[in-house]
Amino acid sequence: MTPSLKELMANAETSGNWDAVADWCETFDWSEGEEIPVPEFYLRCATAVQPRDETQITEAVSAARAAGTPWPRIAEILNTTSQAAQDHYTPLIETAKPAHR
Repeated sequence: MTPSLKELMANAETSGNWDAVADWCETFDWSEGEEIPVPEFYLRCATAVQPRDETQITEAVSAARAAGTPWPRIAEILNTTSQAAQDHYTPLIETAKPAHR
């Protein structure tokens, strides 16, 4: 079984030899990599933090919505239903918006 990039990096940090990591990067088919919009990446990161920080997740959901990310995509990242995500976060986003003068 081929080691993952994470395993290769752990080995490189231990041994100080980064050749395997360099080889992996040179041979990886980057065309098959997934492009993720920044707000979605931020939301993924916010949901990965343990323990989960509800304030950070709300900020990430707000940024994703402001960037046009649809509720079904946000729900997928949050591992919930679109309606549940919308019901939970819409009031929080509305409360967090700065007042316009």
